[in-house]
Amino acid sequence: MWQELIVGAIVLVAALSLAWRYLPAGWRSKAARLHPSLAPAARDASCGGCSACGGDSCSDTRKA
Repeated sequence: MWQELIVGAIVLVAALSLAWRYLPAGWRSKAARLHPSLAPAARDASCGGCSACGGDSCSDTRKA
């Protein structure tokens, strides 16, 4: 029985995390007004935020 409750809690947390990730940015910014840790500061707007470049190739001063 305890195993089912623990698995249910893990699945619930995973579902909430997934839903939070795909919330519109406006809703997340409204949540920041309730508690700042709910919506961390946005990244640099000049970069798309992908993890493929590691930040270096997205900068304006990148090497050719």
